[in-house]
Amino acid sequence: MLLRYLFVFLLSVSVSAYAQESESDLSLTQLLDKAFNYHPSIKSNKVLLSSAEKGLESAKWQYFPTPSVSVSRIDASKDDPSYPGDEKVVKLGFNQVLWAGGRIDAGLEKAQAQFNIRQFSVLIAKRELATKVIGSYSVWYSSYLKRKAFSASKTEHESLQKRIERRIGQGLSSGSDLSLVNSRLLQVSANLNSAITQHQSALLQLEELVGESLDEVLLVKAVVDDYAVSGDKAVLLKQALKIDPNLKNLLEKVKEANSTYKEVRSNLSPVLNLRFERQWGNHTTANADTENRVFLDLSSSFGAGLSVLSNMQSAKLEKHSILLDFETQKNTITQQFESDWIAYQSLSKQKKLLNDALVAAQKIQQSWYRQFLAGRKQWQDVMNSIREVAQLESQIADAIAESLLISWRLAVRIKGVNAI
Repeated sequence: MLLRYLFVFLLSVSVSAYAQESESDLSLTQLLDKAFNYHPSIKSNKVLLSSAEKGLESAKWQYFPTPSVSVSRIDASKDDPSYPGDEKVVKLGFNQVLWAGGRIDAGLEKAQAQFNIRQFSVLIAKRELATKVIGSYSVWYSSYLKRKAFSASKTEHESLQKRIERRIGQGLSSGSDLSLVNSRLLQVSANLNSAITQHQSALLQLEELVGESLDEVLLVKAVVDDYAVSGDKAVLLKQALKIDPNLKNLLEKVKEANSTYKEVRSNLSPVLNLRFERQWGNHTTANADTENRVFLDLSSSFGAGLSVLSNMQSAKLEKHSILLDFETQKNTITQQFESDWIAYQSLSKQKKLLNDALVAAQKIQQSWYRQFLAGRKQWQDVMNSIREVAQLESQIADAIAESLLISWRLAVRIKGVNAI
């Protein structure tokens, strides 16, 4: 019994630890999952997908017989020669379409295409939402890095301000030196305030997209880098075009237009129906026996005037328009992919150059500060070196955020929104 209690306790502890670990994961991938589970745009498209699924089920039922029941009761005078029979007549029937010129097949194809369109619409909505989340995340990360950089720069300027105040008291610096330090400090404070505002705004946007409050400490703890995008550009572009939901959506719309054309064309053909009917009672014969009947019905309905031909031409033109949209969309995706690819390669080099420049600037700052203390450099030189370091860190923050944004955007295009 003791061992059983011990096992249950250890199991509950492990489950609790796992839950806490899961809750503390606020990586970009986790944020995307939260957004997909919460956002109304995804839920709306999923509802439409369920509706299309019911439409597909209905189209499949068209191959089955159609039952019918009718009950009629008449109250006629005894002298009425038209209704001398029974007052109540009941008919039970089943109607089976034997041939409809391809109308039922076309209806099923159309319903299947509409279902597929709704499926790809969900993926399109997910991709658009993912792009927004990635964009807000990159802005949040950039502003976080800028806030750190300008905060450190402000601290260094404040330290320099105190040193200048002491030097003024010792008669080694003038009041104009302090004014210049104060001016620089105000500039840094303004940059810091801008970064803080941008940071808060980006965090609010993220919270709006995922539908819950986010712990910034956990966000920083799980911060992500670029998505590793490598391989031959032509191969990756081919893969991106192959899985793109917008292109697949348009191809399904072409199928839908083809099905519409087939449906309209089927109106030029007659419909052959087989009908079974059983009747109880007869208005013209009193106490009539139960009757069983079989009907073979051939009928057609061409519509008003030449409307069938006009509708067929309309379906053809719609298909042609969709194919043109497909080519336009394909060219747009290709251009966007190639532009992102070039930008990603360029940013990789730019980040390295900026980091090298930052290391050099930090060394210069440290060297000039030592020389300032030794009297071989002016305090303006120290301030300029501090500002240069902060500016480089700000540029690096922008480059990191832009590279993160583009790499994850490329990953969404290459692997699909459900695979990242």
